[in-house]
Amino acid sequence: MWTEFGHVDKSGRRTRGEAGVSLRPDHRPGHTSAVLGSEHHEVMTSTPSWHVAGPPARDDLAEWTTATLDQGELGPIPPLAQPAPAGRTHLILGGGVHVRRQPGPAGAPPVWYVHGLGGSSTDWTRLSAVLASRATGYSLDLPGSGRSDPPPGGRYSPQVDARVVAATIERVGDGPVHLVGNSYGGVVVTEVAAGWPHLVRTLTVLAPAVPDLRLTGDRGADPRLGMLLMPGTAGLAYQRLGSIAPTARARGMGELCFGRPEVVTEQDYALAAREHAWRARLPWVYESMIGNLRGLMSSYLRTGQRSFAAVAGRITVPTLVVWGTRDRLVDVRLSRRAAAAYPDAQLLVIAGCGHVPQMEEPETTARAMLAHWARTVTRSDFAPTEPDLAGAPSRSVPAAVGTSSS
Repeated sequence: MWTEFGHVDKSGRRTRGEAGVSLRPDHRPGHTSAVLGSEHHEVMTSTPSWHVAGPPARDDLAEWTTATLDQGELGPIPPLAQPAPAGRTHLILGGGVHVRRQPGPAGAPPVWYVHGLGGSSTDWTRLSAVLASRATGYSLDLPGSGRSDPPPGGRYSPQVDARVVAATIERVGDGPVHLVGNSYGGVVVTEVAAGWPHLVRTLTVLAPAVPDLRLTGDRGADPRLGMLLMPGTAGLAYQRLGSIAPTARARGMGELCFGRPEVVTEQDYALAAREHAWRARLPWVYESMIGNLRGLMSSYLRTGQRSFAAVAGRITVPTLVVWGTRDRLVDVRLSRRAAAAYPDAQLLVIAGCGHVPQMEEPETTARAMLAHWARTVTRSDFAPTEPDLAGAPSRSVPAAVGTSSS
């Protein structure tokens, strides 16, 4: 989102204060003439940016955890800059959907990963590697994201994306699968688990973008986001997004999404910047981001049986909800109510973690997922080593998640 970035100097470093980006004279919204490399520099000027402080850190809420952790062996944890697994593009519902595959042992259960708004299949490289000794991983690029085509007709919403995910699993995967989603992807996989229960063995949602219509900075939002639902506002958003150089975007995302941004190295930022620069050349890149954001916000207005709480309440498989106490985008104070929306859910709240547990805390996330999977699969399907499965209470009735305790 264009609300993420403060001042960036000529070296690409972010400093305090408000600033935007002005590139070369031939710059056009949606295109960047900045080139990564020692012989080129991005030129910055001071134009306002919309910065979001986000909710305060609540490390004390780690005590809300009810989930348990598997104690078996895991694969090595790769660096953030680890190259993503190879992938291929499949024709799904009239558009190309790119799917990466992380090989696992013969007969290992399949796990599918769905990224969040502005993310891609590469968001799952660390977690899928850690779990590679226990599962075969599939991570897809949602329509209009990563290396996937935009949706036919330009329709963006969690419900449209859910149909694409379900169709992709049916085409490529060997269901039922362990299904995992982060942020916006958490809403998408919730729709999949409710609408296509035969495809899902277990559900895991990491910081799902649950409805919270209080668009205030201390909740991780901005009241101006509501303007996106008004006709004629997309052009301004495209211009703002197009004005942010790749290194600025990479650093802004690191500082916004990680509870401890200092763990992100210069190599990590360089890899992310190259990906942002590649994506900026696609003609639909900003349309897809704004379209998905509009679709998500519109879904918040759904009531009755179409509301998030009602959809979550129809899920029949065990669910694991994971949250970081330093999430600046989706308030951790929503975590317990979000978990209560699913009929059978456990909650893991990770102290010090931000909005992307799969990237920042892959080991803890993987151990919780393995213990979660062991609740529902037989030993012939999946054999955890020394699981710690001390009982945790299941959740029952769906609840509204637009309010939270402090």
